[in-house]
Amino acid sequence: MSTSDKFSELRKKAEDILKLFNHVDTVANNTDLAKLLHELDTYRIELELQNEELQLTNAELNSLQDELEEEISVHFRHYDIAPVGYVTIDVYKNILEVNQTLAGKLGLNKDALVGRPFTSLIFADDQDNFYFFCNKVIKDKKTDTCELRLYTKTISPFWVKLDCAPEHHNKGMRIHMAISDISNLKALEQDLTLSASVLDECGEMIIVTDPDYNIIKVNKAFVHTTGFSKAETLGKNYSILQSGKHNEQFYQEMWTSLKINKNWQGEIWNKRKNGEIYPAWISLTTISNPDGSPAYFISVSSDITQRKKDAEHIHFMAYYDPLTGLPNRILLQDRLKQALVQAHRNRQHGAVFILDIDHFKVINDSLGHLIGDELLQEVAKRLSDCIREEDTISRLGGDEFVVLLADLGEDKKNAISHASSVAEKIIHTISEPIVTQENKLQITVSIGIVMFPDDTDQIIDLMKLADNAMYKVKQSGRNNYKFVTPSLQKEADERLSVQHGLHDALKRNHFELYYQPQINFITQAVSGAEALIRWQKPNSGVVYPDDFITISEESGLIVPIGTWVLEEACRQISSWNTHKKQPISFISVNMSVRQFQQKNFISEMQRIMLNHNHPASAA
Repeated sequence: MSTSDKFSELRKKAEDILKLFNHVDTVANNTDLAKLLHELDTYRIELELQNEELQLTNAELNSLQDELEEEISVHFRHYDIAPVGYVTIDVYKNILEVNQTLAGKLGLNKDALVGRPFTSLIFADDQDNFYFFCNKVIKDKKTDTCELRLYTKTISPFWVKLDCAPEHHNKGMRIHMAISDISNLKALEQDLTLSASVLDECGEMIIVTDPDYNIIKVNKAFVHTTGFSKAETLGKNYSILQSGKHNEQFYQEMWTSLKINKNWQGEIWNKRKNGEIYPAWISLTTISNPDGSPAYFISVSSDITQRKKDAEHIHFMAYYDPLTGLPNRILLQDRLKQALVQAHRNRQHGAVFILDIDHFKVINDSLGHLIGDELLQEVAKRLSDCIREEDTISRLGGDEFVVLLADLGEDKKNAISHASSVAEKIIHTISEPIVTQENKLQITVSIGIVMFPDDTDQIIDLMKLADNAMYKVKQSGRNNYKFVTPSLQKEADERLSVQHGLHDALKRNHFELYYQPQINFITQAVSGAEALIRWQKPNSGVVYPDDFITISEESGLIVPIGTWVLEEACRQISSWNTHKKQPISFISVNMSVRQFQQKNFISEMQRIMLNHNHPASAA
């Protein structure tokens, strides 16, 4: 019953009482009654006034209640659409209230969440963290925060921040939580951690400076390489690394290029803390402000000391002989090309020597390769002492060396005289005793000399002619030198022609065996034969061994020619023994020393003889 209804009922009862006393006479004759009626009437008026006030108050209360309900409604609407999730749990971690923001984030209905344990939404790895956190909040009775991951069957784990506040309630302790999604912050934090880790663990040195080139950050590689600690570096100017090998203009151009082009890279010499100077390959990059002005400069560099050493080693291995340290054939050819160009341009004469050590193979075989190597190194050293700094000595291989003398002047006679003097100096210097370990050796050299560009201006001819001149020295007794002459050149051409012809004769089967019979004087029967090789040249007729055997031995062709002779002789004796009544017991074949030096000489002989059904024991 409302307040106004109660007042109406009271008023009605009061009026009923007054009706009992409606006779005027009765009232007039009774003073006490009149007094009572007056008081009742006064009280009635007071009640009416109070009733009016109560009705006004009641109307105000109704209005306030409507406003409160509207505010509560607005609050809950705001609560539901707040940018963060809200949830209230009891001490048992059960959800008492939850807003639509969190429910939507979890992909669930609000009603399905109420009464559910909040821990069922927490990622397994974070359960213990939440358990201890809640206990701490309840115990300390203070607001606190923590970070953990929420998930559902349909939603992958995502990071949230919990801002929790405990509240004492008549139904027990409650914890109100504001839940903010911090997945992006966590990803950013992870990226920043990764970037910082990459920066610090990067094998290359990284330096970050401000626009005035003052260092604000360095990584571990920088500390390790330069020897400067971070504390010694931060706040210092980038110039602390300057080595002094570059002038001020170099650095000005570098920084100007960096400001204009936003980057610069190149090789630079820097200085470590201990003063050691080292080469570095550096890349500089500008990080700009929104207005385009430089905000930071980033330097990424690496110590290329080892790289340069490796490059030098590779270059050395490519262009130099590892045993003697002299230029090899590749570098020699390059210098020969340059010398020929300069000779034509400046009308200068030059000379090329080819020399080798007389009887070196005997020394190498008898004393061993280690002694042989020491001997070659000493010869290389002595040769270097015999020439000018601008001249070149090269080792082609084995005991063969080349000397290149360039810029010997315009007068050929003087050039030849200078070359002769160098050759005589080499012969004298090399002939001085050489002590290797416990051996005292005395060696000689044979030298062939060709002058350029008069004798030839082709590299291949330079080497060939000088080699032929050296060959003539060997033939005439060694320990001397000889210049290329027209007759030597003609002879060399003939020798080369014979060598090429021998190659062709092997391919086209232009060799032929003649057999000189050997007769038993007692029986007068042919007991054997001697095989004699002839070269049947298509356009020149028969060529006898004296004209090609020596060249075939020098060129190494004697080995395949000798194999052909053996094959043909065995084939012939097998054929004769098959068709003649009286067999021939043997055929004599002349063998070269080069053939006996083959490792597979015996097995090759056996193969050939067995291939033609000739007993291998006959060998």
